[in-house]
Amino acid sequence: MKKNSKDCFCALCRSPRKLRYSRYLSGQHYVQILILTVAITAAAFPWFAWKGVGVLPLVWAAFESIHKSLYRKDLKCPYCGFDPKWYKKDVKLARQKVEEFLKQNPESPILRRSRTEETTTSHLN
Repeated sequence: MKKNSKDCFCALCRSPRKLRYSRYLSGQHYVQILILTVAITAAAFPWFAWKGVGVLPLVWAAFESIHKSLYRKDLKCPYCGFDPKWYKKDVKLARQKVEEFLKQNPESPILRRSRTEETTTSHLN
C-alpha cells in the first residue's frame, strides 16, 4: 500500500521534503477507531455489558495523541532541524534549537551548502 505524502519545502533551508502525516485524522482512522471500539466492547461485554462502549473516547484520544506526535516528529526538518511549531511559539528558542541541531550534526547538507558558497565567494574576491 502506497503511503500518501505531501511535497513541500523547508522554510529555512529550502530543502525538498515529503510529509507522510497530515495534521488531522482521516476517514480511514475513524473507521479503525470504530472497529477497535466494537472489538473491545465485544471482548469486555461479559463484564461491562453496554458500558464497554464508553471506551470510545479513550480509543479516540489514543489515536489522536499518537497521530499528533507522529505529525510533529515528521514536521521537523531532518536537514537543518527547523521546527515550524517551535518557530510559531518562540522565535528565539526555535533559532537556538536549529543552532544546537547544526552543532550536533556537522555533516548536515545545509552546512555543506553554506561552506561551498563561502569558498566560491572567497575565490571571486
